[in-house]
Amino acid sequence: MSLSTALATETDAIRTPLRVLIVEDSEDDYRLIIAVLARAGFDVVAKQVQDAPGMNAALNEPWDIVISDHRMPSFSSTAALTMLKDSGVEIPFIIASAMIGEDVAVEALHAGASDYVMKDNLRRLPTAVNRALRSSEVQRARQQAELTLQESEARFRAITSNLPGMVFQFHYTPQDSEVRFSYVSEGAQELLDVPARALLDNPRLFLDCFRPEDRIELESRLLECAGRLKVLHWEGRVHARERWVSVSASPRELAPGLAWWEGIAFDITRQKQAEMELRESREQLRRLSLHIERAKEAERGRIAREIHDDIGGTLSAVMLDLAWMRGKTGPEGILADKLKVIQQHVDSVMQASIRIARDLRPSLLDYGIVPAIEWQLGDFRKRLGIRCTLDSPSEDIALEPEVATIVFRIFQESLTNISKHAGARNVNVVLKVGENEVQLTVGDDGVGLTPEALAKPNSFGVRGMRQRVEELAGKLSIDSEAGSGTTLHLWLPRKAEQEA
Repeated sequence: MSLSTALATETDAIRTPLRVLIVEDSEDDYRLIIAVLARAGFDVVAKQVQDAPGMNAALNEPWDIVISDHRMPSFSSTAALTMLKDSGVEIPFIIASAMIGEDVAVEALHAGASDYVMKDNLRRLPTAVNRALRSSEVQRARQQAELTLQESEARFRAITSNLPGMVFQFHYTPQDSEVRFSYVSEGAQELLDVPARALLDNPRLFLDCFRPEDRIELESRLLECAGRLKVLHWEGRVHARERWVSVSASPRELAPGLAWWEGIAFDITRQKQAEMELRESREQLRRLSLHIERAKEAERGRIAREIHDDIGGTLSAVMLDLAWMRGKTGPEGILADKLKVIQQHVDSVMQASIRIARDLRPSLLDYGIVPAIEWQLGDFRKRLGIRCTLDSPSEDIALEPEVATIVFRIFQESLTNISKHAGARNVNVVLKVGENEVQLTVGDDGVGLTPEALAKPNSFGVRGMRQRVEELAGKLSIDSEAGSGTTLHLWLPRKAEQEA
């Protein structure tokens, strides 16, 4: 192909920019290379160099590709390729030579050359350039991806190394109950007293870190979660020291029966200690509340007895004295009228003392829970005119005084709530006393309660009932809907807990 033929093939098509550094001592060959590339559709910007200083200076400029003759008077493709590699510039390098042996060409390719083209077959040059540019682009993309991956891994390791725990990835095979780690962060040393490398080499060490009873539970949980691909949440104690560890991991099924897990394990010892302290504090508070309630009931009983015995006895004596004075003064006269007024006042005080003593502790409780509930319900019916039914044992059942008092107080409180808020026309009461438990149900057909009303912060009546029941390890539930009435269910053990 002549130079004139190559230059006569220009087209008006959009051309691909190409910055090419040509290492060539022949001006004609230099122009021919440009013409061939231009004919193939490249918009060529080229520069010719023919020695090491020229190439060294040219490498400071941006180029897309280097095309070099193999042998020149003062330079060679081998030297040019070495200079390109030493510069750190990563662009394709093609040898275009009139004469190059196969061994030399292979050696050049091994040294990093992209391709070689014989000068008597320059028609192949555009194809070689395109292939070299694509290969270079793929190589740059691969290097960029590797760099991005390295940076991502470096960031990930930096993050995991500063997390207060151990980040891990493992797969678990239920068939052999084996955990195999593919990644473990350096937090393993601090958390489990086992280096991360040791867990990677011997995954069984992970399970061996935990106490035997906790390890059995972990293996069972792993088997369950692996079978259903459920998220794993587990807490256990490290065998070597008093330390609690929480493990959370999410599964990915790679194949039937093979799941990968990514997660984190971290130290929850302080949290567990706080939980135990909180439970202990609550238990102490519960016992204190139980003690206070028992003391309060005892004090109520004492005050009720004093009102009944002392004040009641004194008022009875006053009534006798008033009767004696009325006998002495006769039925008529100013003094008789005054004595009658005084007797009415004493009667009123007597009734008030009886009512107060009864509210403090109903004396009927001394005769049993069934008579006490029957009397309280009868009094409620008389005062409010509400229809009431009672289903209870025909004979009274002996209960511990404390249990009987709590049942009666809950019953009193439920009737008080009905009278204040329910607007009910019917009240149904069921009392069942079994061998080990007492059950009380109080239902009405009133306006009912919404969940919001039951959860109000100032619902002290309901909260008080719940607390008193919980103090004796019982249960209290209130079922209610607006417009559908309310039903209270109480369950208590017959044997009250004894104070330590």
